[in-house]
Amino acid sequence: MAIVNYIMLEELEEERNKLTTDFEEMKKNIQKVETDLMQMKNNLNALAGAIQFSNRLVDSAKKQEYNEEDELTRLKDKLKKTKK
Repeated sequence: MAIVNYIMLEELEEERNKLTTDFEEMKKNIQKVETDLMQMKNNLNALAGAIQFSNRLVDSAKKQEYNEEDELTRLKDKLKKTKK
C-alpha cells in the first residue's frame, strides 16, 4: 500500500509541476499581450495625432487658397478701376 501511495504522490507532484509550468507560461503570454496591446494603443494615438495634424494642414491650405482667390479678384477689380 505504501508503494501505491508513493506512486500516486509522485504522479500528483508531476501533475502539479505541469500545471505550475502551464500557469507561468500563460502568465508570461498574458503579460506579452498586454505589452503589445499598450504599444498598439500608443501607435493608434500617434496615428490619430497625425490625422488631426493633416486635417489642420488641409484646412489651412483651403483657407489660404480661398484668400488667394479673393485677393486675385480684388486686384482685378482694382486694375479695372485704374483703366477707366
